[in-house]
Amino acid sequence: MAVEGFSVEVDGDPNRVGAGLGPGNGGGGTGGTVVTVSGDVDLAAADALWTVLDEQVRPGAAVVVDCSKVAFLDSMGLRALIRAQQKADASGARLTLASPSEAVRRVLQLAGVADLFVLDFSGSGSSGG
Repeated sequence: MAVEGFSVEVDGDPNRVGAGLGPGNGGGGTGGTVVTVSGDVDLAAADALWTVLDEQVRPGAAVVVDCSKVAFLDSMGLRALIRAQQKADASGARLTLASPSEAVRRVLQLAGVADLFVLDFSGSGSSGG
């Protein structure tokens, strides 16, 4: 499903360097998946984002959602991220929001849900602030 002004890409390279997903970081030494989200995450894009995250977040998985290129995040986009975090918590997966853009940080703070997520401001996928 193509949504104008939005894209989501999945990179599941188990040999990724610098993804912060090695032993001790939730990846069990097997690497992990990076989901790169770009553009506007709004009503039109939220279902596409949820479909990708729902597929990637499974028991024991380490998923990094690169939010550095998100220009806009509305309540439906936020809902997709919260659903993915809830699924991760329930299944023993690890979900990290990496390099959240100013738009993402602002919505997380305004909604009062920043503490629900593991945020990585370094972009490496390891836990941060």
